Amino acid sequence: MLGRCAALVALLVGSVACSSAATGSTGLGSNALGPPLATSVEVGEWVQEKTGQCDEVAPRTLEEFAEFVGPLRAKLYAPYVAEWATCEAGPYERLGLVVFQREKLPDFQNSWKGALSSGEVSDNPDFGFGNGFALSGTLGLELLGLHELRCTPVAPGEEVGHTLPAEADGCTYVQKPGHHH
Repeated sequence: MLGRCAALVALLVGSVACSSAATGSTGLGSNALGPPLATSVEVGEWVQEKTGQCDEVAPRTLEEFAEFVGPLRAKLYAPYVAEWATCEAGPYERLGLVVFQREKLPDFQNSWKGALSSGEVSDNPDFGFGNGFALSGTLGLELLGLHELRCTPVAPGEEVGHTLPAEADGCTYVQKPGHHH
């Protein structure tokens, strides 16, 4: 398994896009996060292109989504998900390929901020975000050029690296130092 993870990381390192200009991005919100992907099949093809893995994309239902992420996360994510699927890639037997309803991204982010304020959740979303989509998990995903969505303030002395404004005030897309494109 360790060798497989190392191979995925090596593939990911060599595949990171070099600039948002090459993707036709407008540089605003999620549009600055690379190519726009609107279906889970497109996301799976993108992962396959970048890693050589994720060749069997399996469409999933929102009921399966709730089982996959748990009831609390499902409550926060599901109203904003257009579709999702899974595939096997790297260390993930079931990597979640999530496509958001683009027009609802600000609502999703504001909902997450509300859940943080009320104490319903204590941290930021745990997906790697791209332009209109996200992948579940965290191991190696920043190497694909994906970003963390942050709706919490940066702690004093914390290094956040490459940062872009998100759609909602008070949220940002962050890529840890050394992994931005």
